Amino acid sequence: MTALEVWWRALAPPEEVESARALYELTPRWSSGNLPFVDGPYDPTRESHWADAARVADYASALPASVSDRGSRILDFGPGDGWPALPLAAALPLAQVTGVDPAPLRVAVCVANARRLGLDNARFVVGDGAALPFPDASFDLVTASQSLEEARDPSKVLAEIARVLRPGGVLRASYQVWALPARRFETVTLVEGVDCLLYTYAVRCQDPPHERRYVLVLPSDGEAAEIHREALIASADAPRAYGETLLTRRSPLGAPLLERLVPFARRSFVIDLHRWTTAWLVEALRHAGFSDVRATVHTGDLARAFARGAIARGEVDALAPHFDAITRALGEAASRQPGESMVTAIR
Repeated sequence: MTALEVWWRALAPPEEVESARALYELTPRWSSGNLPFVDGPYDPTRESHWADAARVADYASALPASVSDRGSRILDFGPGDGWPALPLAAALPLAQVTGVDPAPLRVAVCVANARRLGLDNARFVVGDGAALPFPDASFDLVTASQSLEEARDPSKVLAEIARVLRPGGVLRASYQVWALPARRFETVTLVEGVDCLLYTYAVRCQDPPHERRYVLVLPSDGEAAEIHREALIASADAPRAYGETLLTRRSPLGAPLLERLVPFARRSFVIDLHRWTTAWLVEALRHAGFSDVRATVHTGDLARAFARGAIARGEVDALAPHFDAITRALGEAASRQPGESMVTAIR
C-alpha cells in the first residue's frame, strides 16, 4: 500500500464496496450531461461526436448476420446514463434494447432519458452483473462500453453474459487496455455528488494490473464544502492523468487534505478492481464459453482521427451532410481490424 492508503485506513477505515453499488449511486450524471445524442444532437464540428456515432454504428453492425433488426434483442451492460443503449435503440428502431445496471440511480436516469427522447424500444432494469436477471439465451447481442472492468469479479460477469446470449450471439465490448505510463501512480478527484461532495483518491498499479479507489463522502455545505471548494481550485493548475489530478509527493491534495476532511466524513469506502491486458480478456472470454474471440482496434480512435483531419483541413461543413453515412462506414470497418481496446466474442 502507498503511504496515503495506510494513513486513510487509519484515519477513516473504509468499507469495501462495488463501484456500481456505491460510487455510481452517488453521481447525479455520470457523463456530466455531455453525452452525444443522449444529451444533445450530434455536432460534426466535434471530434468526440464522430467517435461516438461511429462506435454506435460498430455496435449495431455486431448483430449476428442471421438476425434481422426486427425482433432482435440487445442487452447493454452498464449503460451509465444511457450510452450506447439509447443511440442503439434509435439506430435499430425494430430491435428491443435492454440496459442493465446495479445502480438504481443510473437506471432512473436512463429511463428518464429514454422517455425524453421518445424511445419506446429501450427499457432499463436494475441487475447484478454476476447474476443477471434474465433467462438463458435471452439476447442476440450484448454491448458494453468500459463497464466490464468495473465488476468486482469480471470472470463471473463474462460467464453470465455467455449464459444470457443465445448460441451464435455476440458480445461487442470496449475496454481500457491497462498500459500505464508508470509502474504506479496516484490521482485525486473532487466532485459534487447526490446531496454530498466526494473526495476520491485512486492508486493504479501496472503489475499486477490493479486499481484501488478510496472515496470520502462529505456534506455539501458548511466547513467541509469550503475546504472542498478550496481544494478544487488548487487542483486546477496541477498535472493530470486519466482525466484526474495527478498526486505528487508534496501535494496538499493528499494527506493534508485528507486530515482536514476526515472530521466531516459521512462515509468512507474503497473499491478494489482487477484490471487486465487484452491477452487476459481474450483467454477469460474463451474460458467463459465463447467460441470465437477477436480483439480489434477502437472504433472511436479511428473516427476521431478522421474527424481531426477533416477539421484541420476545413472540410467539416462539406462532410456534415454525410455524417451518418461516414460514421456508419467507419464503425463497420473498424470492427474488422485487429488491434486492442475492443473485442468481439461469439457464443
